[in-house]
Amino acid sequence: MEPRHTKAELVSEIEDAWTKLRAALDRLTETQMTEIRDAQGWTVKDHLVHMAAWERSVVVFLQGQPRHVGLPVDEQLYLSGDEDAINAVIQAQHKDVSLAEALGDLHAVHRQLLSEIEPLSEDDLYKANSDFQPDTSEERDERPVIGMIYGNTAHHFREHQQWIERLVAQGS
Repeated sequence: MEPRHTKAELVSEIEDAWTKLRAALDRLTETQMTEIRDAQGWTVKDHLVHMAAWERSVVVFLQGQPRHVGLPVDEQLYLSGDEDAINAVIQAQHKDVSLAEALGDLHAVHRQLLSEIEPLSEDDLYKANSDFQPDTSEERDERPVIGMIYGNTAHHFREHQQWIERLVAQGS
């Protein structure tokens, strides 16, 4: 059994990863963020849009709405579990968003998520994901919500920071 993390530890990890991501982004030019593409055709801006979408999915989830609403993608696509297809839809929906809009949205969604976490107790963080959703016909998800929060914030920020740094390095 994994050790139980405190709310303070969760928030600290989120803020640490967020600060490092922001520092990495602050070193980049607009050209680096919008013109260099990886093998899948993603720019740094696409990574920003992607992180904002998945973080927003947690915000709406904590508010009692299905996660697909926050992405936003079709419910059937979300339930398919095909993350590549979900991510392709997110990228296509936001292809015309400016870099400033992508950055602004990421910052706003991040603040919103922190606001959603703030009133939660440590016991709340270990409630089952299903406890945050209205009655559904879906199978009950007993995993603790702290995993979803961590996976779509601190872990996700670190993962994408590495990809962003490799992307920019390849384009130099």
